[in-house]
Amino acid sequence: MLRMPEFRVHRARSAQEAVELWHGLGGAEGRGKDAVWSAMYLAGGTDLLPNIKHRLFTPKHLISLELPQPQIVDEGDFLRIDAGVKLQALADHPLIQATLPPLASAAGKVAGPQIRRMGTFGGNVLFDTRCLFYNQTESWRQALGYCLKKEGTWCHVVGGPKTCVAAQSSDCVPVLLALNARLRLTGPSGERELSLRELYRYNGFDHLTLTPGELLTAVRVPKPAPGFRGLYHKLRTRGSIDFPELSVAVTGAWEGDAPSSLEIVIGAINPQPKPVKGLDEWLGRPLTDEGIEAITTLVHKATRPQGSIIGDPDWRRAMAGVFTRRALLELRAASA
Repeated sequence: MLRMPEFRVHRARSAQEAVELWHGLGGAEGRGKDAVWSAMYLAGGTDLLPNIKHRLFTPKHLISLELPQPQIVDEGDFLRIDAGVKLQALADHPLIQATLPPLASAAGKVAGPQIRRMGTFGGNVLFDTRCLFYNQTESWRQALGYCLKKEGTWCHVVGGPKTCVAAQSSDCVPVLLALNARLRLTGPSGERELSLRELYRYNGFDHLTLTPGELLTAVRVPKPAPGFRGLYHKLRTRGSIDFPELSVAVTGAWEGDAPSSLEIVIGAINPQPKPVKGLDEWLGRPLTDEGIEAITTLVHKATRPQGSIIGDPDWRRAMAGVFTRRALLELRAASA
């Protein structure tokens, strides 16, 4: 049985109080694989607490975020989704289903019902990268000599001492990137907004660009243009519980069978989600079968999965093209 290490729980009633507590309790020393956490934020806990049991983090203090009732709010040009909204509530919300159906779909595919009812939207945006050589018990990792992401000096996936390729495995993030979402953050210097595209970097042991102690309070998603359509496809071994082995988000605005905008984002392949470039030439004209095949080929070439999570990388790469083709055919049919 995995025992939870000892820690103290502190309750914060506001974002600013949580940030002040974090710094007052010692916060963290260092970043990434060298970080020593004295205090960490706790919301749903569905990812953090198992990681603490595995001794991936050993904080002395957890700050329970008991903030005002989280909401989903229409702000005119944006929808604001508070970070504390439960994933199941996000998936079931009528405004999200009507306005941002691919986001409702992605949230509804996270893990299983019990976890979705505890896990938070903000946690799904920020949770730690995953790897077969990292998400293991302390004794398992010790027997292997640890890894570059935690206590070791060698990445067992790529076979080197410099690059950690643990995968960013959120379900919601590919859709949010395709929708050009923005983050609302509270930190020691006050509040700020950050484009989601600026949040992630290609570094599995330090994949977030947040400043130490910053707290995600909400995500703001621009309302889509008229004719918006979108889909989210997730590859996983089982129909529930599992993290994505690969994910594809396809969104765009359509005029008949012609897309006026098109975004494709690939997830669960690297530390950083992959927006696909080079789609502009298919805008403003009917998307033919030949065009769909050309985009499928483009996505296949852009997708370079690492072997950091289960699933053969070549198979996952092939499925990126399969999911893209399926999504484009379905979106074209729905828009005709």
